Amino acid sequence: MVSLAAGDVKLKSIVIDTASTCDYLLVGKEVNVIFKEMEVSISTQPDLPISLQNEITGKITRLEIGEILSKVTLETEVGTVVSVISTNSAERLGLKEEQQVYAMIKTNEVMLSAE
Repeated sequence: MVSLAAGDVKLKSIVIDTASTCDYLLVGKEVNVIFKEMEVSISTQPDLPISLQNEITGKITRLEIGEILSKVTLETEVGTVVSVISTNSAERLGLKEEQQVYAMIKTNEVMLSAE
């Protein structure tokens, strides 16, 4: 398990490599954090008692409602985060632009790469 920090945002990632095999895993090294937009869940409440450990607070800057899927674009402390969720979920959550929400990502869905 690798822990990352970007400002106040703390993230975790499960990686197979170690600092001895990948020098970008050394403490203090900068990395790119990558995840698929389909793997980003959205919550309207922080700190839920669930197994998702990665939570990024953001404001919805764009909401594209489709027939089946909806695209939620957030502006966060670490940059733009995009989530694609079911339209049913977007409606059930009552999502709207300018709303503060929480992007949540499973640790095994967070990938790291060297800059």
